[in-house]
Amino acid sequence: MAKYDAREIRALYDRGENVTRWIQSVEGSDRNSTSAILYSYDAQAGSYLDNLKDPSARALKEASGRDLGALMDALVPESLLEAGIGEGTSLAPILSHMTAQPKHVLGFDLSLSRVLYARSHLTDSSQREVKLFTADLERIPLATGSVDVVLTVHAVEPNHGREREILSELLRVARKHLVMIEPSYELASQKARERMNRLGYVRGLPAMLEQLGHKASRVERWPHNSNLLNEAALIVVDVNASGISAAPRFVSPISGRDLIERDDCWFCPDDGHAFPLVAGIPCLTTENAVLVSKLDQF
Repeated sequence: MAKYDAREIRALYDRGENVTRWIQSVEGSDRNSTSAILYSYDAQAGSYLDNLKDPSARALKEASGRDLGALMDALVPESLLEAGIGEGTSLAPILSHMTAQPKHVLGFDLSLSRVLYARSHLTDSSQREVKLFTADLERIPLATGSVDVVLTVHAVEPNHGREREILSELLRVARKHLVMIEPSYELASQKARERMNRLGYVRGLPAMLEQLGHKASRVERWPHNSNLLNEAALIVVDVNASGISAAPRFVSPISGRDLIERDDCWFCPDDGHAFPLVAGIPCLTTENAVLVSKLDQF
């Protein structure tokens, strides 16, 4: 993954420039790389919480949280993962509207800065038990079928060209259901489609799910949209994998083998890599890995 000067990226963002498109031009690509997405969201970190100061924006999040909370109650998960949690602005109202809290709640994002904001927001919302970490949507550090319900809210959005890989990974981790609120290219107007093309947004999610052997049980317009040019669909997939509900198990994103929690890192003795804790947050992307195969001897 390419590295950039975060100060320069922040200056671009403050000038109102599109960070992902700037990185596309540097990388000579017409798609959003993982680096482009990471640096863009790092520059934006904190802005989603700032947006909640607007009463109408907060009301929209509450309405969305109410409906998703009711859906989660109907699915009765013992474990819930939000993949691409951002600053926790979707998960907090969902949990507050659920009548029965899942025993295990997890959330990850590619951007550590956003995860730190999520921790602050969830704590302020009396949701202190959420297990937060950083991860990549294409290499989620959780064992196969280890979470009852996997949820995304505009997290798959900027990843056109990687739909198959990301959906495959989300389905791998989900034991019972995959629930997505994502932009719908198929339901969008022509003007909205042109915008989605320009921004590198995903498309064809229901069709790709069917190709992967998991036809969605629900695909419908989502009523709670902050931007009429970015209307989303609710997509529900009944995975119903074998196995019983249990505590989610963390694995190395490199090998898929078990991680062991230590005081200062998470360590995989099988593949020899350690993943650091930063400000108490496990950083579980392959880029964070440190080769230290003899660590278990110390």
